[in-house]
Amino acid sequence: MDFEFNEDRKMMIATLEKFIQKECSPEFARAIDESEEFPHELYHKMADLGFMALPFSDKYGGMNGNIIDEVLIIEYLSKASAAIGLTYFLSTCFGGKSIEYFGTDEQKQFFLPKLFSGEMLFALALTEPGGGTDILGSMKTTAVKDGDRYVINGQKTFITGAHVADYLVTVVKTGKDTEKKSGGLSTFLVDAKSPGISMRRLHKLGIRATGTNEIFFTDVVVPADSLMGVEHRGWSQVVNTLNNERVGLAALSVGVGQAALEIALEYAKVRVAFSRPIGAFQSIQNYLAEMATDIEMARLLTYKAAWLQSKGIRSAKESAMAKLAASEIGFQAAVKGMRIMAGYGYMMEYDMQRFFRDAELFLHAPITNEMAKSFIAMEMGLPRGY
Repeated sequence: MDFEFNEDRKMMIATLEKFIQKECSPEFARAIDESEEFPHELYHKMADLGFMALPFSDKYGGMNGNIIDEVLIIEYLSKASAAIGLTYFLSTCFGGKSIEYFGTDEQKQFFLPKLFSGEMLFALALTEPGGGTDILGSMKTTAVKDGDRYVINGQKTFITGAHVADYLVTVVKTGKDTEKKSGGLSTFLVDAKSPGISMRRLHKLGIRATGTNEIFFTDVVVPADSLMGVEHRGWSQVVNTLNNERVGLAALSVGVGQAALEIALEYAKVRVAFSRPIGAFQSIQNYLAEMATDIEMARLLTYKAAWLQSKGIRSAKESAMAKLAASEIGFQAAVKGMRIMAGYGYMMEYDMQRFFRDAELFLHAPITNEMAKSFIAMEMGLPRGY
C-alpha cells in the first residue's frame, strides 16, 4: 500500500499550486462570488495548461490521466474557490466523462477535442421540478422520435452552468417501461442555443459564479445522431457519470474544508485575546485538531473511491461514502472556522463566510446525505429504505 504520488502527479500538483497563486487569488475568488459571473477567461487558462485534457485518453487528444488526476485538480482548485473547482468539474465530468463513457465514436471525435481546448462548456440537464433526489419518479421531459430527429418538451431545474454551456447532456423519457422506473430513458447532447430552449437564472446562497438555472424545452428539435448510447437505456449509462460526480464533489468539499482549516489556523496564531494568541486556548486547539483529522479522513476516503474507479472496480458504495463524509466534514470545518473567527467570520470581506455558504450546498446535492445513507445501507444488504 503506497500513499505517495508518482512524479507526474507531484509535477501536476506543483503546476496547480503555481496556477492558483497566479490566477486564483482570494481577491479574484471574492470578486466572482460578488459579481456572480462565470470565470470564462480562467476556464480557457485551465484548458491551455492541459487541465481539461488530463483525465482523458490520448486517443481523442487527452493526456492519459484518470479520475485520480481529476479529483486532485478539483480539490486544489476548490481550496481557492468552490466556484472555480465546480467550473472545472462541470465540463470534465458532465460533458467529458459522459461522452467518454457512452458517447459514440463520432461524438468523442467531435466533442472531446473541443472540451480539451476550452472551446466548449457542458452542463447536465437531469433534475426536474418536484424531483430532487427522486429523479426517476419525477421525470416528465420527453423526446418523441420524428423521422431522423427527436422533439423534446419539458422542464429541468437546478441545472448548474446551463446559461454558459454550449451543450446540455439531457436525460429524457423516450419510451415506457412498466417493470422499472429506470427503463425508457435516453440521453441526448442538445445544443444549448437550439430554438425552443429558454432559461431562467436562479439566485442562490453560495457558489454563485457558477450560476444555476431552470430550463424550458418547447418543441426543441435535435438530430437523431445527438442520441448518446442506446435509446431507452440512458439511466444505466448515466450512472457512471453520477459515480464520477459524487467522487468529484467529495474532492470539492475536501478542498473547501482544507481552505477553512488553513485560514482558521492562521487566524488563531495572530488573533490575541487575554494577552495571548487564541490558538493557545484548548477549546480553539480542539476545534483545529478535529478539523485537521476529519479532513484527512475525508481526503483518504475520496482518494480510495477515485482509485477504485480508476481500476474499473465497482465503487458505487465507496463513492456515496466519500460524498457523504466529505460534504459533512467540509461543512463542519466551515462552521468551526466561523466559531474560531467569531464576528470576523460573519463579515463579507472575510472568506470564512464564503466557505460556509459554499459548503452547505453539498449536504443535499447532487443527492441528499439522507439518500446517500439509504443507498449505502442497501449496498450492505439491507432493504430499500425509499
